Amino acid sequence: MDNLERLIMDVKASLEREIRDVNHGLLSLQSEMREGFAQINTRFDTQAARLDRHAGLWQTGSRWSSRMDAWAEKVDGALEAQDREIAELRERLIRLERKSA
Repeated sequence: MDNLERLIMDVKASLEREIRDVNHGLLSLQSEMREGFAQINTRFDTQAARLDRHAGLWQTGSRWSSRMDAWAEKVDGALEAQDREIAELRERLIRLERKSA
């Protein structure tokens, strides 16, 4: 009976050590996971800031581009009107020169 009692006590001590090791491993794993998620959150924050900056630049570029399009249309219209006016003046000049000749 003494051997059986000793065997049971040894098994109990061994199980307690195993449980302690498992608990220690779980605590270590929990710590590693927290550190890993903190690093991931930091990277996501950095990425979000970069994407916000890109969105601002894109929006600014889009506004600038639409303003440039409007300005180009305005200038094209003014140049077309000026070309028409010059053509009309040339025609008048040619007609006037024909009359006087």
